[in-house]
Amino acid sequence: MSRLNLKDFLTVQEVAALLQLSALTIYKYIKTEKLEAIAIGRHYRVSKSSLEVFLKSHTVGGTSHE
Repeated sequence: MSRLNLKDFLTVQEVAALLQLSALTIYKYIKTEKLEAIAIGRHYRVSKSSLEVFLKSHTVGGTSHE
């Protein structure tokens, strides 16, 4: 099992700031299981890898059909 590094996790507020969205929107994505997060008591942490998966699943266009 690999060792967890706390620097690999972001708070909901940090994710919201990065995506320029409200924290309520991030909570909604977590609640609807669109964004994977871990719950620590009443707080959530989002791994950077989960955020990357979320962003890739929301990518629009950009594919070339040559």
